Order: sequence, then structure tokens, then C-alpha cells
Amino acid sequence: MEKYTSNKTKVLSSLNKLKKILASESQETTEMLEIYRKYAAGEEVDKATMDKANNQFTDLIKNVGLIGVFALPGGLVAIPLLVKLGKKLGIDILPKSYKD
Repeated sequence: MEKYTSNKTKVLSSLNKLKKILASESQETTEMLEIYRKYAAGEEVDKATMDKANNQFTDLIKNVGLIGVFALPGGLVAIPLLVKLGKKLGIDILPKSYKD
């Protein structure tokens, strides 16, 4: 029973962390879209703000890629292998929110 409780605690902790990550990504994506809307409307957007939006767009693309891999058969196993291969090749495939 103790092992079950330990596993349950780990799963709940992981789900809470995922919930926080997704909430953060959602907020950052909303900000990104607002910056792009201002830029498209011809409003002045400084370089630092545009860089922030572009970095979030990069994270968004990485998330979509991970979801695509996860959806494939064996995707749950493939993600850690892709992360390891990416590190070996000097390619960062994880969004910044997953690195905390």
C-alpha cells in the first residue's frame, strides 16, 4: 500500500507541475499574440518585446512537435530518446518551461 501511495503522490505532483507549465505557456502565448497583433496593426513594438514574442513562438513550435511525437505509437518512449539525441547534436528541442 505504501508503494501505491508513493506512486500516487508522484503522479499527482507531475500532473500539478504539468498544469502549471500549461498555464504559463497559455499566458505567454496570449502575450505573444498581442505583441504580433500590435506589430501587424502598425503599432511601435521595441526589439526586446519582439524578441520575447519570437522566443515564445519558438517554444510554441517545440510544444507542437512534442505533442506530435507523443501522439505516435511509442511516442512516450521516443521523447526522452529525442531529447538525448538533441543534446548530443546541440539541438534544444524542449520548451523552456519544461526545463525547470
